[in-house]
Amino acid sequence: MDTGQDFPRTRTKTPALAIGELSGPTEGYLSDAHCFPTVRLGLVVIGLVFAVVGGGLVVSFFAFSTGGPPGYLSRTITASQMAPNQSQTWSLDTVSSANGVLSFSWTSSGRVSVSLWKGTGCSNFPGICPVGPPIASWVTDVSGQWKSTGSVTWYYIVTVTTQAVSVASLNATLSESYSGSPFGLGTTNLILVTVGSVLLLGSGAIGVFLGLFLPGGVYQDRRGPIVEEPDVVPVDPNAPEVLDEPTDEDTLSPP
Repeated sequence: MDTGQDFPRTRTKTPALAIGELSGPTEGYLSDAHCFPTVRLGLVVIGLVFAVVGGGLVVSFFAFSTGGPPGYLSRTITASQMAPNQSQTWSLDTVSSANGVLSFSWTSSGRVSVSLWKGTGCSNFPGICPVGPPIASWVTDVSGQWKSTGSVTWYYIVTVTTQAVSVASLNATLSESYSGSPFGLGTTNLILVTVGSVLLLGSGAIGVFLGLFLPGGVYQDRRGPIVEEPDVVPVDPNAPEVLDEPTDEDTLSPP
């Protein structure tokens, strides 16, 4: 009969006694399996909290964000009295943007050749190197203008070469108008926040799943404590008494 109580277990070295003893208590602790909780409430609660926080961040960024303000920057180049047949190079930093407006204009007191390049980081001095062919160029001219809409990289390079018979002074301006981040954050911060939100949402979903479908108490021993019994050799009262045989030490007489 199942009394709902924990049964103590007895451990002996006699196989017959061990087998016979387990026949009773085994039914008791097996029948208590229905007492195991089927829902891990702690995991469910923690998973729900993680899922709500992660989901809230994702929804707030992609549904309610108005984006950051637009920006503008300008870089100026001034070169006075450039000697004949001389070349000079300038590297200009900008703001990387997927949707920007980049403008370049220049004027010179003498005829010069001007080229505008996209730049990238490199090991050569000053750490910026041109990429591909020039995106705009002028040969033996005194002024020029250029404008582009679309992707803007981090760096641009301007090279100016004077003619062999003239001294020239040059003024140039590189300006950029760019839209703010679509979520009011920089690209790196946006990636970190998005990845963190997805991880929170995924961890919460896993926690809820384990809390609902992983039964609790499956590793708990319901059979009670182990009671150790000493090994006892049964003695037959009708058996003849066996006396110990004398040893050599017993027969030796004292000196």
